Amino acid sequence: MLILLPPSETKTRPAALEAPSLDLASMSRGELREAREDMLRAAKLTAESDTAMSALKIPTTQPELRERMAHLEREPVAPPLEVYSGVLYDALGTVSVSDGCRLLVQSALFGVVDCTEDLIPAYRLSAGSEVLGLGKVSTWWKQHLKDIGAAIERSGEIVIDCRSGAYRSMMPLKGAQVLEVSPVAVREGTRQVISHDAKRYRGLVARALCEAPEAATTAESVLDVLTSALGDALDFEVTDGKNRRTLTVIDDWERR
Repeated sequence: MLILLPPSETKTRPAALEAPSLDLASMSRGELREAREDMLRAAKLTAESDTAMSALKIPTTQPELRERMAHLEREPVAPPLEVYSGVLYDALGTVSVSDGCRLLVQSALFGVVDCTEDLIPAYRLSAGSEVLGLGKVSTWWKQHLKDIGAAIERSGEIVIDCRSGAYRSMMPLKGAQVLEVSPVAVREGTRQVISHDAKRYRGLVARALCEAPEAATTAESVLDVLTSALGDALDFEVTDGKNRRTLTVIDDWERR
């Protein structure tokens, strides 16, 4: 089973005195090394430019982020689950990944990050960013992640897609085994799409599936795992649509 997560906009910088620095050669998915070097170089040039603050969407209250982006190769690194923060990662917590399960993050800087193998710095870059020489980040990565996406589709493994739309566009996935997680709330018998708190539900789903004694291999076994772990508070269903399957997380306030 593969679980795909989006990155977080907020990140926790590793303790500089204890952490090593970035080493692209040691990262998983070695076939992406050249692309990662190109993106790292473009991000650095953008951070050094006059348009850095707007291009990287750096808050005026955090000008130090610009300096850190200009010297990412010297920034301390840590496992992704210690760097990414925010609502989704709070819900995911310090999860342990069971055998047969892979937990990957779609990254604007590195393309794909493995949560159990890679070490990354706290960076400021998103799918919608524009970087010098490469243009829009999501568009540039799409061509470089095409082979990885195709390999995932060919593998036939169940894919739990917790990514947001911008990061799905970086590596589009289709096929019967790809389940896009979509949380909804029930109010007075009517379903309403959850937007503000959607990340929390995706984090809960990822945690339950990561910690299952056995990795789910089908949509039916995904439903079984989630119902067993979270069924007291949430309902789940899988529906088929045009070129996509959806894993709907249903929060029925009336039931609660």
